[in-house]
Amino acid sequence: MMERTMATRAAIADIRALKARYFRCVDEKDWTTLATLFTSDATMFFPEHQTAPVSAREAIAFIATALTGGVSIHHGHMPEIALTSSTTATGIWGMEDRIHWTSSLSGGLGLEWLHGYGHYHEQYRLVAGAWRISTLKLTRLWSRTMKPARQT
Repeated sequence: MMERTMATRAAIADIRALKARYFRCVDEKDWTTLATLFTSDATMFFPEHQTAPVSAREAIAFIATALTGGVSIHHGHMPEIALTSSTTATGIWGMEDRIHWTSSLSGGLGLEWLHGYGHYHEQYRLVAGAWRISTLKLTRLWSRTMKPARQT
């Protein structure tokens, strides 16, 4: 029983560190490292901008374009992580993000700024001894955006 508890705690700590790396990589625009945090068959889904989940590779390309010319700040809070087997887990993270673009470079979203709150709903899989994200879906409870001022 004690070994099982220790293994569960270690897995949860590893998943928390994985998600911390996710946020840091997005904010630092480290797309190469970000890609390594996902399983090879991972999907990501941002319902505000997609109609269905897409491959992690396609989603990372979208994020990179959307954040062009911007500075992002992502915070993850209050994780609810549950191991569903010795090699799989689920997680829900409260989140807040802020993104600011210069007026002349409004990224792929055509905004000057965005501020939102919501949740990441994720599944994880242990691959070659390391936890990886296998599915990611972002749901927003609230967001506020501003379009760039018109330039005459």
